[in-house]
Amino acid sequence: MDRQRYMELLGGQIRCKRAVPLVTKELEAHIEEQKADFLAEGMSESKAEELAVKEMGDPVEVGIQMDGIHRPKMNWGLIFLIGLVSAAGLMAWYGLNIRFALGADQTPGDIYHLFLRYVVYTAAGFLAMVGICYIDYTWLAAKAKKIMLVYSGALLLVPIISVQPLGDVFSEGYTAAVWLMAFLFLPLCCGVLYSYRGQGTLGLFKGTAWMLPVVISPLIYRNRMELLLFILILAVVLSYAVGTGTFHIPAKWTLFSIWAVTMILFAGIIKADGFTSFGIIPEMYEEFMEQSKDAVQEIVAGSRALGSAGEMRGVQDETLEFSVNVQGESLKITEVFPVGSEFMLTYTAVCFGTFAAAVASLVIGAMLLRLLSLSMKQKNRLGRLMGLGCGLLLLTHAAGYMLVNMGVIIPEQMYCPFVIESKGVIVTYVLLGIILSIYRYQSISEA
Repeated sequence: MDRQRYMELLGGQIRCKRAVPLVTKELEAHIEEQKADFLAEGMSESKAEELAVKEMGDPVEVGIQMDGIHRPKMNWGLIFLIGLVSAAGLMAWYGLNIRFALGADQTPGDIYHLFLRYVVYTAAGFLAMVGICYIDYTWLAAKAKKIMLVYSGALLLVPIISVQPLGDVFSEGYTAAVWLMAFLFLPLCCGVLYSYRGQGTLGLFKGTAWMLPVVISPLIYRNRMELLLFILILAVVLSYAVGTGTFHIPAKWTLFSIWAVTMILFAGIIKADGFTSFGIIPEMYEEFMEQSKDAVQEIVAGSRALGSAGEMRGVQDETLEFSVNVQGESLKITEVFPVGSEFMLTYTAVCFGTFAAAVASLVIGAMLLRLLSLSMKQKNRLGRLMGLGCGLLLLTHAAGYMLVNMGVIIPEQMYCPFVIESKGVIVTYVLLGIILSIYRYQSISEA
């Protein structure tokens, strides 16, 4: 049997046709190696090729084996775990709001309607994640520049077409779209960065230039913590690309330059005056943030290891009473922080104990570390780079969120994976979908 016929029979057994060229290339290399050995023994070229093909075994059996290896693989176990954590987050939000928000003049009906709204957001996000799993991440990387340009163009058009009576709708959508930009652009930037592989220093500069739009959103929102985290993630991604030889440039001095610039940017952002949100006077803003930090620390310190930190009052009004001193004034916790998504762990510690908050943090952290590990174990370099970006984005923000909820760092508006509100849900599930897509197509995409 000649080589062409052998490959046709073998390829016919592979159901995923995208994997056929990869399998064919792999087997062709084995045939060439075996053929070279036979030629070295003095055989003729035709006889050497015939025997080399024969040595590969029955094409149908080999094709069935290759079909079992080179096919899309969904990690349903991890998808189930993500769904379980999402459902637990929803129930925790509802339970905490029932206990706390009723004391903040909200009715059970208000909480229930908002809960149903968040259920819809979460379900839609979860389904979107599964859908993204079926999209080959290499296609997303190939179209990354066009997607970023179209998205940016749409953002520029929104203010122009924002007219009454839909002005408020456009304004709300524009605000959400700008906030999402940094999170959605980062994995696309990783794809663009990889497209400049082998182009030396010029390729590195081009890839870095495409990363600049990522920091626009934190700058617009004047969110210092988000900006620092994004710069850190971009520096790690660039360092990984350089360190793995993506651009074929000397790694030592390039890495030194990347981190020197990163440290300078960090110092400038931290020391910058007037880096505040929503146009608040800098002095008032800094004072407010310090007070908030002190309040969180006092709340956490006053929580028990297990059980509630306060007393249940009123059979009909089952709200949890817990006070905190702010500048000598005793205030209910609901008067210090809104009962929303930004301080879920803080409220969990108050309501169920610090042990419950620690367990929730460990579960989320372990799952995100698992996702990052899966990404970094890929043979495909593009998959590793995009997976690193998505994994770090989720992991660093989760860590920052936990530190904010412990009062270790000054609280700012902070995205955290598995928060309930709509923008966070979109971000989380899109990033998870990309990571799961990388896993699904790991045996099909060429390294």
